Amino acid sequence: MKYIDKIYGEFQLTGVIEEIINTKVFQRLKRIHQGGAIFLVNPKINHTRFDHSIGVMILIKKLGGSVEEQIAGLIHDISHTAFSHLIDYVFEIEEEDYHEKRFEEVLRDNELKGVLENYQFDSNRFIEIENYQILEYPLPNLSADRIDYTLRDLFQIGEISKKEILWFLSGMKIIDNRIVLTCEKRGSWFQSKYEFLVSEYFGGKENKRINILMKKVTKNCITKGIIQEDDFYQDDFYLLDKINSSVNLKKMIHEIGKIETDNGKLTQKKRKIDPEILLDNRVLKLSEIR
Repeated sequence: MKYIDKIYGEFQLTGVIEEIINTKVFQRLKRIHQGGAIFLVNPKINHTRFDHSIGVMILIKKLGGSVEEQIAGLIHDISHTAFSHLIDYVFEIEEEDYHEKRFEEVLRDNELKGVLENYQFDSNRFIEIENYQILEYPLPNLSADRIDYTLRDLFQIGEISKKEILWFLSGMKIIDNRIVLTCEKRGSWFQSKYEFLVSEYFGGKENKRINILMKKVTKNCITKGIIQEDDFYQDDFYLLDKINSSVNLKKMIHEIGKIETDNGKLTQKKRKIDPEILLDNRVLKLSEIR
């Protein structure tokens, strides 16, 4: 299977990786936007959890991760719900981890389990996904997941170039099963870009307004019985069709500029990055060498 990634290039995907990608539960991620509802106001921001999940797998492979680690990267977001983190805003989940709480349930998908078993992988091995340190490592450290969504989101909104991405990727290294950078310059670059992502994209007015609107509309639809919690387990377009059956969402989006963004109606996860740097054969946090 030939796969062309927007930021990493062309790859041949075979074996268990290809078969997982072809399962229905993974293909569903093509219809779940990485940026949640923002594509409704900015159609150019249209990359998906499918793109991101394969990207994380590719990044782990490029770093020398095992096939098992690549599988973990591939499926780490498989339980994401429609519009990504919208459900966290609706139910006021500050850690934005609703999808993590249903991860084990989605792992029990028969088709996915069958593929894993055919290649001698027990799906239960992936329940504690945070055990795969290249994939997931707590903030403020680097991880494949964090690196991919930062590079992918910023590239999609035109904030960084492929040349910058290639330069950054060439300075990554695995030490003690975690990602470190080979120079302070790359650490400073990534930290500044991550801060931009959090403050100007995640926390930007365009993103806040559409999420405040979708939170309000969705909560009202739940109250009226138009949608149920498990409707989020489908995809963006399924949920959108249900909402549009009773709400003139297009008109509301047209008037979105009237929404105030500084009134505490939307709580988002706090994020800060402090990359580890390899300096004179020692691994230090960027903040320790400045």
